[in-house]
Amino acid sequence: MATQPPPPPPPPPGTDRLATIRTYILIAFIFAIIFMIVWIAGFLTTIAGLAFAAAFGFAAVVIIPAIFYLVWFVFNVIVFLRIWKMYKAVNAGDIATLKATSNIVWAVLALIFAGVIPGIMLIISDGPIKQL
Repeated sequence: MATQPPPPPPPPPGTDRLATIRTYILIAFIFAIIFMIVWIAGFLTTIAGLAFAAAFGFAAVVIIPAIFYLVWFVFNVIVFLRIWKMYKAVNAGDIATLKATSNIVWAVLALIFAGVIPGIMLIISDGPIKQL
């Protein structure tokens, strides 16, 4: 009878949780990029409308939505950079940095400025991150 090699050792206990957190943060990362593109498109469309409205003397009305899109884009970039930092930490397995950057306040800010899906993914990932 031939001997079979022993089965591989089980993965460390935090590996499956870390993989789940990685997936949540990756989804938040992708949708944050999508929402940044949406805010840029909205800003550029509004500026094009501003140029068109300026020809007819209504430029002051159109500048307000352009400022709105620009402000939301800036906040979205800040939230995106935070998600990027979390994504790099989870890929490197740096749990200390991941715990330091994970915060429910940032998740709520992502919910407001970066869209519903990134915010919900960060809220969902906050619990498993705190359990690491």
